[in-house]
Amino acid sequence: MDPAQIVVLTVFVGVFIGILTEKIDKTIIVLVGAFFLITFGYLDFEHAIHAVDFDTICLLLGMMLLVEALREVKIFDWMAIKLGILTRGNPVLIFMLIGLSTAVFSAFLDNVTTVLIMAPLMISLSQGMGLPPKIFILSVIFLSNIGGAATLIGDPPNILIGSQVPGLTFGSFLQYLTAPVLVSIAAMFALWKWTKRDIIKSRNDNFSWLFASNLMLEDLKRQERSLRIPKSITIRSVTVFILVILGFFSHSITHMEPAVIAMLGATIMLAVFHRELNLHHLFAKVEWPTLLFFAGLFVVVGGMEEVGILEILAHQLTSITDNLWVLMMIVLFASAILSAIVDNIPFVAVMIPVLKELLSSPMFLNHPKAGLLWWALALGACFGGNGSLIGASANVVTVAIAESKGIKIGFKEFLKESIPITALTIFISAGYLTLLYFW
Repeated sequence: MDPAQIVVLTVFVGVFIGILTEKIDKTIIVLVGAFFLITFGYLDFEHAIHAVDFDTICLLLGMMLLVEALREVKIFDWMAIKLGILTRGNPVLIFMLIGLSTAVFSAFLDNVTTVLIMAPLMISLSQGMGLPPKIFILSVIFLSNIGGAATLIGDPPNILIGSQVPGLTFGSFLQYLTAPVLVSIAAMFALWKWTKRDIIKSRNDNFSWLFASNLMLEDLKRQERSLRIPKSITIRSVTVFILVILGFFSHSITHMEPAVIAMLGATIMLAVFHRELNLHHLFAKVEWPTLLFFAGLFVVVGGMEEVGILEILAHQLTSITDNLWVLMMIVLFASAILSAIVDNIPFVAVMIPVLKELLSSPMFLNHPKAGLLWWALALGACFGGNGSLIGASANVVTVAIAESKGIKIGFKEFLKESIPITALTIFISAGYLTLLYFW
């Protein structure tokens, strides 16, 4: 490696370690790394701008605005209360219905938004029934990460892959990732229904239980009556959101990029609710640090590409094996392990150009199954987020919500429950990808 490559690699490793230690906000760390490379000439400003993937930035911004608008008009509050009433206080229904809803919401909303909606509901339902809440809280975390893997917009790693890899559409993600996600959800339900059967069971023959259940349901119904969302708001908000989802599905017809659809949907939502929403208040709720984090990360990765480090990494991977199936398993398991230890976004951001370089090599250029590497990366990064308490933002947020309610979930306690679930979903993914490869 030449001196420029050594310096750029050192900057990247420093950024990665900074993100891992969490001593300084990750956005600041990434921006310092990016501007170091620009200031000292390892990447000129024009190339730095080109390195930023504005498709990803605009897709994230559009979905943030859309979700915040829906939250402002109380649609998510109404849905959470409705789900609570539908469980009828039955522990099995609480686990199954709220868990499945979490997975579905995570496929179309970002995971943090999903857990902000579902975690407080799960806590109030489980505590209201006198159930140990930790198991139910952890189910929200695990199912949000599993469900988020199903679509292009469900999890940041998927957003990165879908925005930067030509030919991967919203429909492609559903086509290839829905099956392992559904099997993983079913496997988790079966595993926990069996191993936690002393907790997740019906208690309809217990009078005191039925009394507590009725009290809780009456409280939820009172909350529903007090919420009073006008029918017109419900119709307008749901209609716009459905149109956005249909826009993602219709890419093959309209040829509109997901970023354009997200921004268009956010604009329509703002126009439709121009009286109900305060634009300045809404923009203040956008996670600007997250967008700056992505921008800075793209610049750092762009610097590595500029000096040839990514090409070296791609050659190193091919030197390990020329067997695509073995390479696919390496990508899947490495993604899962690293995503459990560190933030999966920097890892995926680096792996995308490395895999692009790899797939353009003569060895894999015309391989009919080469595209499976992208699904191995997506499944490993998303499912690996369940591997530890710091594996995904949704994990940290949910544990913080629980702690604010007096429920403490420790790192080791989290690992005890998360490792079997992560291993189960990764092995399901390995089996699924193997089936696709040899079929």
